[in-house]
Amino acid sequence: MKTALLTVPRGWDVRSLMRTPVVDTLRAGGVRPVILTPKATEPEFQKEFAHLDLEYYEPYLPGRLEGTYRRALNVAYAARFPEHTLDKMASRLASYENREHPVKRAFWGTVRCAARVLPLFYETVRTAEPLMPLDPRWGRVFDKWKPDAVITTPLFDWTDLPVIKWARKRRVPCASIVASWDNVSSKGTVQVRPDALVVWNDDMAREAHETHGFPLDRVAVTGVPHFDHWVEPGRTPRDEFMRRHGLDPSKKLICYCGAGARVHPEEYECFDHLVRANEAGEFGDCLPIFVRLHPRDGREQWDRWRGRPGIVIDKPQHSKGKDWDANRADLDHLADTLRAGDVSMNVCSTITIEACIADRPVFNIGYDGDRKKDVLDSAARYYLYSHYKRVPDCGIPVAYSRKDLILLTKACLADPGRDREARARVVKALCGTVGGAAERMGRALASFVHDGPGGITKF
Repeated sequence: MKTALLTVPRGWDVRSLMRTPVVDTLRAGGVRPVILTPKATEPEFQKEFAHLDLEYYEPYLPGRLEGTYRRALNVAYAARFPEHTLDKMASRLASYENREHPVKRAFWGTVRCAARVLPLFYETVRTAEPLMPLDPRWGRVFDKWKPDAVITTPLFDWTDLPVIKWARKRRVPCASIVASWDNVSSKGTVQVRPDALVVWNDDMAREAHETHGFPLDRVAVTGVPHFDHWVEPGRTPRDEFMRRHGLDPSKKLICYCGAGARVHPEEYECFDHLVRANEAGEFGDCLPIFVRLHPRDGREQWDRWRGRPGIVIDKPQHSKGKDWDANRADLDHLADTLRAGDVSMNVCSTITIEACIADRPVFNIGYDGDRKKDVLDSAARYYLYSHYKRVPDCGIPVAYSRKDLILLTKACLADPGRDREARARVVKALCGTVGGAAERMGRALASFVHDGPGGITKF
């Protein structure tokens, strides 16, 4: 049996890899996975995964100098792709994201300009990589387990950089699981390249090839493991779900799925537009509204609506800071919420895909409350990003104004079949086959461990 180090730095990754059959399929394929995770010292985690080898590690956080260097690499790389999502993100870094810091804004504007006019700027910045620190603790981990392969998860942030660098230093094959559908197109350059990738869908595979130069024969498309549960029947009947939350089952339900202040600073205003329209009778009877907060969001701004008749503010369980350590009950609760809703709305969330899998009416929000913003500072910008542009391109509508919000809510409530073909297109494009993704991912990773980068199984 071969041994593979598998990094699981966040609750999101526990959900996708360890609470689905991915790891068990990997083991069945003749691979001994050693789970590297900061959760290895937590008693409940140890109990849940007592059958696995667990090794504690701290996700890497670079210092200020290295962090600046790595952001500079991202900005310089983005200059190669004018009008691409990467370039839009670099433009925001040089403008809106540092609007209160003129020195930072000027610095990133200069980096972006230099990368645009100097063809070898990115390669020149790249030459500093050998000067970046290499954590010696990882050498001891490699000595202890003597892995035949390494599998990492958050490729496009810096959490696992030392693991990939040590794998290259020890000449151990390394594959990376791209954690989410936006990572390939919007998170910058690949700081240190693995030998193979595992992605959700064909769009991501194409983007990895065209934007980052990965050979397609080293990219496995498997689907989304944490969506596999959608092929099973709903856990909670709608009437029971409604009564549990103090709502009238005979009424239609509006679901508002929050994005959090970092993604949509004006979402309170947009939600207030929805509430006012509802109370004014725009949707007929005053309907119940179920608000699912983003797992990272627990802000007191929502308190003004807590306890208001007909409005439920629901905070996902097991969320802590920037992490969400979702278990199966949490995923089932989200599925029950979307199935119970007669319409749901959100700002550029993966929940749109899940609503499409459930075949429930859904639309996106692309405006900024009562404000007018430049497009690169507006919620509208998300629907220009290459990963999410696929959703409106498939036919899912976007509310670009208060009027749109009201009209789309009315239309979805009146006709559940509205946009059904668009929903099917979203599922096909972004998920492929729903169900069995965890097993496919496990088999792809096992083939990588046994046969090397060129032997990773395709589906």
